[in-house]
Amino acid sequence: MAEHPSQRLDTRDELHVYEATRHGLPNIPQYFRELMGRWPFAAEFSRSSIRAANTDTVFGQLWLILNPLLLAVVYFILIVILTGTPISRGGPTLALICCGLFLYTLLQGAVSSGAGSVTGGGALISRMAFPRLLMPFAAVRTNFFRFLPTVPVFLLMKLILGGEYKLNLNGVETVVQEAWGWEMLLSIYFLALMVVFSAGLAAFMATLQVYFRDTASFLPYFLRIWMYLSPVLWPAIKFGPGDSLYHVMLINPMYSICGGWSDTLLLSTVPPLLVWVVGTAWALVMLVVGSLFFMSRERDFAVRI
Repeated sequence: MAEHPSQRLDTRDELHVYEATRHGLPNIPQYFRELMGRWPFAAEFSRSSIRAANTDTVFGQLWLILNPLLLAVVYFILIVILTGTPISRGGPTLALICCGLFLYTLLQGAVSSGAGSVTGGGALISRMAFPRLLMPFAAVRTNFFRFLPTVPVFLLMKLILGGEYKLNLNGVETVVQEAWGWEMLLSIYFLALMVVFSAGLAAFMATLQVYFRDTASFLPYFLRIWMYLSPVLWPAIKFGPGDSLYHVMLINPMYSICGGWSDTLLLSTVPPLLVWVVGTAWALVMLVVGSLFFMSRERDFAVRI
């Protein structure tokens, strides 16, 4: 009996269905061994991004300093106008704003570029096998090295503009003095906390953006509101241990990290022990949660993007 044509198996008509993989964590020790083994690749990828940034502009790499500096001047003018502070006495205020704003720019850049690192690297993800966590981490590395040139600029501003300014602390007008001392070296620890925190948050946001593309539109507003709620444009000592809102402020990770940075680098004072503990806890928790969330969804990225 002749075989009916419909009974023949034609491989040309096979239907291939690609579905998302199951979510779950990989072998974590093996994953991080591969991550460290591929780190030179991420470092070179980061260096190429730095070299390519602003190469088609007149000021080129100088924009790494000019951009946050001009933004600081804008906020300075607004604050001086709103508080009625004479511009002639606003030098210390400008140094205060630059101190916090330069560091917060590191967080903004790292999280924003890290959030788009996976969705923007579709070809790389589909063609190469490597730990995808390298992508947001490389974005954080890039923004860290973009941040470094702003440190000597701030120190020069502190030298020229530094002085004293008045604050209302617990109903008492207090004079705060910007100073130089060995305590400034402690700011390196809070810079490290910011890098660690940024890496975890960048990994978390990169995962969210794979599933919710509107994250890229929402993120700038979230980061801007967060800046206003953090000791970036105002000093952390405004809500010190004696203030009723002190423990409420500790809920904000940036209060401990940015506040500790400004206290040490700008005022040359040692922050309270609770600031060190809370800042460290926030940074480590964010790194662990963000990394694990990213790794648990990583096998799904190739299908989603």
